[in-house]
Amino acid sequence: MTASAFSRFKFDILVFIILLMLIFWPAAGFAKPVAAVIYPNDAKITEHLTADIETHASHHTATFFLPIHVQKETLSINTPASAGMRITSVHIEEKMLPVADQAQPLKTQLKALKQKKSEFETRIKADKAYIDFWQNQAKNQPDTIESIDAVEKLGNAIKKGITDAHDEIYLHNRSIEDLEEQIREIEKQLNDLTGAAQKRWQINVYLTGSPQPAIDLTCSYHIRNCSWRPTYTINARPADSEIELNWYAEITQNTGIDWNNIELKIATARPVIQPEPPFLRDWIIQPQRPVELSNAKRSRFMAEDALMSKAPAMSAEMQAGAAMEPEQEAGFSFDTYRLGTHTIKAGDLPRFTIREMTLNADFKYLIRPQAAPQAFLFAQMNDADNEKPEDFLKLPQGEATFLVDSAFIAIRQFSMHDREQKFFFGSDPELDVTLTTLEKKSDETGFLMGKKRYQWGWKVAVHNLKSHKINVLMEDAYPQIRDERIKLKETFDKMTPEKEDNLLKWSFLMPPNTEKEIEYGFSITYPDDMTLSFGGR
Repeated sequence: MTASAFSRFKFDILVFIILLMLIFWPAAGFAKPVAAVIYPNDAKITEHLTADIETHASHHTATFFLPIHVQKETLSINTPASAGMRITSVHIEEKMLPVADQAQPLKTQLKALKQKKSEFETRIKADKAYIDFWQNQAKNQPDTIESIDAVEKLGNAIKKGITDAHDEIYLHNRSIEDLEEQIREIEKQLNDLTGAAQKRWQINVYLTGSPQPAIDLTCSYHIRNCSWRPTYTINARPADSEIELNWYAEITQNTGIDWNNIELKIATARPVIQPEPPFLRDWIIQPQRPVELSNAKRSRFMAEDALMSKAPAMSAEMQAGAAMEPEQEAGFSFDTYRLGTHTIKAGDLPRFTIREMTLNADFKYLIRPQAAPQAFLFAQMNDADNEKPEDFLKLPQGEATFLVDSAFIAIRQFSMHDREQKFFFGSDPELDVTLTTLEKKSDETGFLMGKKRYQWGWKVAVHNLKSHKINVLMEDAYPQIRDERIKLKETFDKMTPEKEDNLLKWSFLMPPNTEKEIEYGFSITYPDDMTLSFGGR
């Protein structure tokens, strides 16, 4: 028997064995999902199935299979009241099923791509050897020159040989880059097919009651490799005093099984507050003592200071959302949104539109000169024009693309947690903010016996370079005195700020192409024998 005939014989035997396994494998139901509630980290699946019943001397058994990613400790199985049988126990074990290798075409394609890449790498090695040859020719010239023409001819040949070889190396490297991208894509598809695709949980349901050939079962379970995340597009339209806010759900379905006409819901957890502008630290004046910041607090301060300095790259263009607005259902600790009936193939990353909203908002510029020399555009919802307070929609934390008049600004984390929340749209270079220190000095002799004095003074100049009027909100920390022997005096020139939670707030309107100056300061007196920490000011 020839080698090819022997290989064919082995293949026929393998096919015959698989057919026998398929024929004699115990009759079992393969459950299909009918409903899914997708959480941020997993999903709860509900399935209906009809399983054949095997009758034994002492019991009856119905068997079906579930994906290997099912969290088996979450499995729940029910029978209808009219079934005439009830469940006495359930046994779960891992099984290998004779499933065809769907990944084989991808594996063949991957092997061919890697072979092609290897060929280009071999050609690059040959080109490098060719370059070495010509470089050696250039170094090992005879001591005596036969003719100028011969030298020139050899020089041109060396130049052309090296140049052509480098050009080929460049082209081969470009080809390798393209092949590597294709290889990565094929490897991703192989991973998405799930390495354990042939593994399943075998569910053996033990029953008692009147024997019958089959039984209808309903089961539910939580499964890994399935999740969703919120994403947003937030477009500021200051001229119209509006914010266009679109909320999307991006679903990951890597269960290894296609969902056909499944009733789909998503569930959201409570939102997390995530402020956006630079932070003002509390200004505390108190007797000096050694203070060691904890690592956690130091890390928090560093994270707050760096918050506005980084903006991730823009994401890919969004897919079209669903036409129907999902129905909201209020829950005890989270809300769910009914997305309707959909088909989602294993490995798909569909995006659904949850809400498209237009919010009425008041736009202002927030400046905090002691923290940053920029003016940040922000919007706050207008309660008078928006929906009723009881209809306010909280939005979970997710990645948001921020726009101003449809122009891209940044991608940042976003959540909507209360009606007082500010929407920040980055700094505006058309507002110039300058902080000048007018005075910062101490008078240790003092004008009173036994007292010391320290004083601060600043001037903030804001220049509106825009062609329209703007509203500005300026904030600074108010000094917090932690010893009754320290006496504080305020100095506000022309405009007195509001005080709110140890924060000073100045609000003013600026016409186009105008400048506004605000001067303010503080002074303290304290005992001559007291050493103070001035809180970083």
